[in-house]
Amino acid sequence: MTWYFVESLARASEPMTIINKNGAPREWISLRSLHRHEAVDLDELLEQVRNSRSGEAVQQVVRGRDGTDRLIRVVPVLGPEGDVYGMHVWIGGLEDEPTPHRPAAGMCFHLDTLQAQLTEESWAMSNLPEDAGYHATTLSPAEMFRRVVRYDALPEVIALGIGPDPAAIHDATFTVLHNDGHLMLWQAAARGRADEQHTGMRGLNLDITDFQAPPISPLEALGLNTERPGSDGPAAALLASTESIDRPVITQWIGPAPKWIDWERETGDTVMFHPQDWARIRETFTTLEGEQEHTLTCRVRGFTESGWQPVQMCSRRYPGEVGANLHVVRISKTE
Repeated sequence: MTWYFVESLARASEPMTIINKNGAPREWISLRSLHRHEAVDLDELLEQVRNSRSGEAVQQVVRGRDGTDRLIRVVPVLGPEGDVYGMHVWIGGLEDEPTPHRPAAGMCFHLDTLQAQLTEESWAMSNLPEDAGYHATTLSPAEMFRRVVRYDALPEVIALGIGPDPAAIHDATFTVLHNDGHLMLWQAAARGRADEQHTGMRGLNLDITDFQAPPISPLEALGLNTERPGSDGPAAALLASTESIDRPVITQWIGPAPKWIDWERETGDTVMFHPQDWARIRETFTTLEGEQEHTLTCRVRGFTESGWQPVQMCSRRYPGEVGANLHVVRISKTE
């Protein structure tokens, strides 16, 4: 009696892989492993589900190589465009009743618009059923991570999104805050896409909280989780810029999101800085080296009469190679 989670994020001509078994993350294992460990061949069935673009579950009885019948249940997980991004696959005996599968949802990032798209299932994973809050399905990168408490591999997933490589994959676990106040541990899996269907990244999130408790975040370990900046206090964030992007983009706020910056754009608008300041901000990505810091004045979206708030921004490179395209910034009001 086993629940497998299968990803189908690549093009239809590419093979699918197993990324989770009963809550335990797996490293992109071939479907051929089902032949060995479960004595069943599900390749044709799963390909049919993949190509169906249907969210309807499929249940069949399959004769195993050992001569026994197996109950197979396949529950597709759709992405924002309606493609099948993944599948929950149950394999059990005829007398076994399939247990509930773990919540999962698909998401994608489009390089041409610099926007992420989520499904309603993505919001449902971290919301109460009766919640009627903010459920936009097209978001800026900063908004996509608005409930993420800890994502140690964030630079890697950002690099994949803004430099899509069809041969590249990303897998990680990260901590998310549920709307009712508890922490969850999610497994993330993503593939780069650069084809006629999609340029950017496609991904899946799977809630594995019942398998592994969420780790304590670095902020909590340092006792910083109780510190809250004043209503006009400085804001810290990760800022990305590459040759493929025509503007600097806030990818995640570090600590509490600032209330004085108008960053929650309902349309997923990624224009956080005034267009006249883009060139000067992007220039810091070519001049900063090592532990250097650079401070400049610019304008961010704000709750002012003009819609722009003058600020001072101090930048330094994020550690590692990704620092060429990712900076840690501190933004302070100047007026």
